[in-house]
Amino acid sequence: MSIARAVQENVEKMPAGRIFGYRELPDYLKSPGAVIKTVNRMVSDGKIERFSKGRFYVSKKGLLGPMKPSDGEIIRSMLYKDGRLCGYVTGPYLYNWLGLTTQMSRVVTVACKGSSQKKEFGTIRVDTVVSRIPIKEKDVPLLQYLDALKDIRKIQDSDIDISLEIIRRRISELSDLEQLRLASLAKDYYPPRVRALVCLLFSRLQLSVPDSLVLSLNPLTTYKLKLDQSRWPEARKWNIR
Repeated sequence: MSIARAVQENVEKMPAGRIFGYRELPDYLKSPGAVIKTVNRMVSDGKIERFSKGRFYVSKKGLLGPMKPSDGEIIRSMLYKDGRLCGYVTGPYLYNWLGLTTQMSRVVTVACKGSSQKKEFGTIRVDTVVSRIPIKEKDVPLLQYLDALKDIRKIQDSDIDISLEIIRRRISELSDLEQLRLASLAKDYYPPRVRALVCLLFSRLQLSVPDSLVLSLNPLTTYKLKLDQSRWPEARKWNIR
């Protein structure tokens, strides 16, 4: 089978609205020039649509003509590059999904490698922010919980005590290894306030707080978060007020 025919068959098998790049096609490494030429010819023939430079999709036909990819697919395409995870969703969009706020945002923040950018896609805007944390698929939920703790004071339309309780429940559902990994990520990559909050949540869950996390905190530093001390009696132990 020719490269051109193989590319066409692979593209035809893709679900409508799926965004893809050249490198996601199996024959790209073997014959990149032929793959690029075939894909561009398919665009010219109207068989697929160009989404952005080097990105394409098979359009779904609607009553008003070809339909663009869904917001969810656009977000997915920003999280993966050449089929590999390169970022994760954070910021207000995430905090609404976690139930920390009822405020909806059309701006989706993606933490990823590379540079900060803002891209408009009609119904949504995707802002990328630089992440200096190595991003692994298994760590994504943990990084999202830690990001929520980092921003807990400035999440709009939220109650800090309720937000903390929601994150506590999320952490309680993690496995022992995941809880230890969360503590390790907090120690290595997040500011002291987040580390103190992780210590507080571990204490509330009656989990053993890793010594390395405890020793990373300055015992003379106070973290002012305006928590309800009656709801969080363990907070004083970690100098959280």
